[in-house]
Amino acid sequence: MKNKPSRKSRRENFDDFDNSPDDLTITPYMSSAEFCKKFAATGKDGKGSKDVFDSSGDADSDLWNKGSDGFRRRRQESLETVKSRRRKQAREEAKEQAKQEEKRERSKRNKNVGSEPGPRGGAVGLRIIGGLFRGTKLEYAGDRRVRPMKERVREAIFNLLGETVKGKHAIDLFAGTGALAFEALSRGAVSATAIEIHFPTARTARNNIKILDEKAPGTAEKIELVTTDVYFWGRKLAAFDPEAEANKSPLEKSSQANLPRDIPWLVFCSPPYDFFVDREGETLELLQTLRDRAPKGSVFVVEADDRFDFDLLEADIPPKKRRSYPPAEVGVFTI
Repeated sequence: MKNKPSRKSRRENFDDFDNSPDDLTITPYMSSAEFCKKFAATGKDGKGSKDVFDSSGDADSDLWNKGSDGFRRRRQESLETVKSRRRKQAREEAKEQAKQEEKRERSKRNKNVGSEPGPRGGAVGLRIIGGLFRGTKLEYAGDRRVRPMKERVREAIFNLLGETVKGKHAIDLFAGTGALAFEALSRGAVSATAIEIHFPTARTARNNIKILDEKAPGTAEKIELVTTDVYFWGRKLAAFDPEAEANKSPLEKSSQANLPRDIPWLVFCSPPYDFFVDREGETLELLQTLRDRAPKGSVFVVEADDRFDFDLLEADIPPKKRRSYPPAEVGVFTI
């Protein structure tokens, strides 16, 4: 068997070849780097190897694509494709991360300051927007346990309610300063019940009742302020039959407000936003109890944030009565 000459000996035989890239017989015996180096400056016209290739034919489809530069070019294109794909993926991940961060920040901004203790701020201006007591300033010392509804939201809600406020009994479940109940009285409600568990805030609500009574004597008699836990109040309301008044002890009667049965109610449910997450079941149970006991034609107003699913209310809320006033989400329905 004839021995195949070594690569080194074969390379030595190339010295007698004409220095021309057209002689393809040498390509099987040389690496692409050696080939390009050998012919880089020895073209027939004195130009570099790429110029020689271009002058001898189609460089992209012939010998040029076999050289090291062609390989590097294709490699670079491949890398650019990979980099482009990675950059696109990185942009999408950054966009998703920014969206999640924005959602967390929005949730943090929407967190009701009334759901956690905190320092007092300066006195905050709070007033009744329309009706009999329009422009009347109410007390509010800026306690972080209390979150008065923004005036623009309160005004928008009463614009949605319109004339339906008149002749109703207003129930403010998480009264705070009592602004919602007082606004309802100002716009034609015949009476109101305000429920607030925080004693300092309840004292503020009593002071506001005195302010209204000074403007229109007899107003204080139309408002019942109950200082108790609203969920406890709701369970008491559900436990006893309203028709069996004779069976109730004085303690049982005092544990819940005296709600009228002959006129429709206007129920406001505007708790700390966190209650719709941390105490969602209790809040829904409270609203269901009131719906079961409310006279026909009663209206419910629920204010939450975007974490609450209004479908859980199982109520027919018309599209025009479902509004968004960021961070507040409001739903109004009638039973």
